[in-house]
Amino acid sequence: MGVFKKLFSYAEDRKGCMVAAMLLSAVATILSFVPYYFLWKMLHEITGDADYSRISKLSYLIFGTTIIYMFTYIAALMCSHLFAFRLETNMKKKGLNALLDGSFSFFDMNSSGKTRKIIDDNSGNTHTIVAHILPDSVNAVLFPICLLVLSFMVSKYVGILIVAAVIAASICFKFMYSDSDMMKEYMGALDDINSETVEYVRGIQVIKIFNMVVESFERLYKSIIRYSEVVNKECQMCRRPYVIFQVCMLSLSALIVPVAYIAMPKSPQASETISLVVFFAAFSGLLMSAFMKVMFFSKNFEMANDAISKLESLFDQMDKNKLAHGDVAEMASHDIEFAGVTFRYEEGVDVLTDFSLRLESGKKYALVGSSGSGKSTIAKLISGFYPVSSGELKIGGVDISKYKRETLEHEIAFVFQNAKLFKTSIYENVKIGRPDASREEVVKALDLAMCGSILDKFETREDTIIGAKGVHLSGGETQRIAIARAILKDAPIIILDEASAASDPENEYEMQQAFSKLMEGKTVIMIAHRLSSIRNVDEILVVEDGKVTERGSHDELIAKDSKYKNLQNLYNQANEWRLS
Repeated sequence: MGVFKKLFSYAEDRKGCMVAAMLLSAVATILSFVPYYFLWKMLHEITGDADYSRISKLSYLIFGTTIIYMFTYIAALMCSHLFAFRLETNMKKKGLNALLDGSFSFFDMNSSGKTRKIIDDNSGNTHTIVAHILPDSVNAVLFPICLLVLSFMVSKYVGILIVAAVIAASICFKFMYSDSDMMKEYMGALDDINSETVEYVRGIQVIKIFNMVVESFERLYKSIIRYSEVVNKECQMCRRPYVIFQVCMLSLSALIVPVAYIAMPKSPQASETISLVVFFAAFSGLLMSAFMKVMFFSKNFEMANDAISKLESLFDQMDKNKLAHGDVAEMASHDIEFAGVTFRYEEGVDVLTDFSLRLESGKKYALVGSSGSGKSTIAKLISGFYPVSSGELKIGGVDISKYKRETLEHEIAFVFQNAKLFKTSIYENVKIGRPDASREEVVKALDLAMCGSILDKFETREDTIIGAKGVHLSGGETQRIAIARAILKDAPIIILDEASAASDPENEYEMQQAFSKLMEGKTVIMIAHRLSSIRNVDEILVVEDGKVTERGSHDELIAKDSKYKNLQNLYNQANEWRLS
């Protein structure tokens, strides 16, 4: 019932459809036995006095009740499908809304492809299952009851035989489902092999170029082995009880012969015994059908439960590590101050410990250091992507958590190393930075970002759809479009995380010109491994193991034996490397 309540909660506006589906399914289940009851009456009539008018009437009743059953069952499925379609739609809507409001830590830890697969696949699976699982849940309960009632109505011997078959089948089921974690283990193995197969397909080009074999993709290979082991384990576990179950069910009709032999001496007419045998031969298949429905109901129920659990687990992850927001609407200044800040990702080690730093408004800062030193973490904390574990992070003298969300979004612009553009026009991609901007302002931002050479390649210029008809941009071109977006936003705090990493020698000059336009009059925090791009900043901060070990201008740090000077020397040596 807990799973059903969760399902109902996703489609409250279609709850009536599901209730109607369950009621209609109950009616359909009862109606499915009515034709067999009339069949028993007709067989009894045929082997008895053979009143042809009554036989004709019974045949029409069999036909009519069968048609009524079919239409009732179809109506039940239509209602359940209406509920299931709304359920899938609402699940996807909730997924999209959760994504829009999700924490940055979620996007940092989960790939977009994996997230989309979880939402799409599990929503789709839930729809497919729910369209049948809820009506079948009613059917699974009522069917055996109706079966036993009809059996005892026909003959107590048939009823006893059905009871014996039910007990035997239940024992087989108990052994087949003796491991309660079997379905979870199977679903986990299936998810692993699906995701790893996708990664394998994406890497087929590399496989062909380097003549690699599947074992080179260690995770895929292991997922295949694990899946085969899980399936084999389940098959071995179910093999014997399932074979016994099939033998019992398929031989059930043959067991009516000894029952008829027992019943024959007590019957005044042999015709009743003959009708009993013929009826049971037609009727016995219903029991196996009933148990197969119960079997599939159990499997589908577990799949539905698994799908809901995965979706709700995903939604919970999206809500983790979200920065709290207050009601402060304006920043008095754009000074940035870390005061005794400690921060860690999830349950890992501290990236920053008792970290303190002050950055003055209107100045340009560059953070340098080796990978993992904490540079990107500092930038993400300033942007409000993560809450600090302890201590205070202030902007304009106010704790960052006291600002409205809209205020932080308006006052801070972040240009990532791997900028993302949407499959829409260049114009619309830039306008995202400030949706209320005029066309003239968007075009001006493109011009300031040195995007003229990009637009000149296309007949429709800024109206060109990215990703359509073979239109693709290089990494440096994509970066300039992202910079145009940031220029249009005109935020007073700019954070650049390896934003020039995608540039090549041909567009390096244009990238630097775009940066200079973006940074005019702003508080800038720049993270860069390309040390040639940071010489003109006001201060360079060397970060090591979550601490600022050196700070000063380029000339000040070069003038002494500093870590920064050593990094510059290594950078210059690397630039002189050549392939011989």
